[in-house]
Amino acid sequence: MTLFFHWLLMASVQAAATISPGPAFVVAVRNAMAYDRRTGIFTAFGLGLGVAVHVLVVLCGLAVLLQHYTFVFDFIRYAGAAYLIYIGAKALMTRAKPKAVSTDSVAPERVGISARKAVSIGFLTNLLNPKAVVFFTAVFTQFIGPGTPIAVMALYGATSVVIEIAWFSGVAVVLTDRRIKERFMGAVHWVERTCGGLMIGLGIKLAFSK
Repeated sequence: MTLFFHWLLMASVQAAATISPGPAFVVAVRNAMAYDRRTGIFTAFGLGLGVAVHVLVVLCGLAVLLQHYTFVFDFIRYAGAAYLIYIGAKALMTRAKPKAVSTDSVAPERVGISARKAVSIGFLTNLLNPKAVVFFTAVFTQFIGPGTPIAVMALYGATSVVIEIAWFSGVAVVLTDRRIKERFMGAVHWVERTCGGLMIGLGIKLAFSK
């Protein structure tokens, strides 16, 4: 019962952090709206893989290394900021696409990107976010101690990854619903530009955060 309570509490904290707006949310919305549901879901899997790396880093004790050698943390922070600004700038240059003649015609608003690229976008977005290391360090130290079994640590880590993938896959499904897509079809490029601006802002904030 105690283990279940601790797991439920940890999962609640992770879910709240995942739902909160941030680089992952912006990228997930942008890819789902600009491309298609498939791209959005693969992006979600990439975001989950990025979380998995941070979880492994923290659970293996490498977070201690980052805390003592700040140049490593700074390198990841600046790399993450540069990546966000880069993909944000690309999104800002998006042009409006011509509307289809009818809703029945097979004319997607944009040629979808490959699954590999979608996964890599999500993966790099979370991998190059150093705040994730700080977050998982703060959370896991509340539930994991020297005597915690490896199986329990693996359960906590897997929970974080599953929540990340499930939430952003759900976001992709909702945003690519036919009725919602048709309603906002004419504003997709503005959504992408807005997301691009947010990514640039997050990148700049990340670069100057302490």
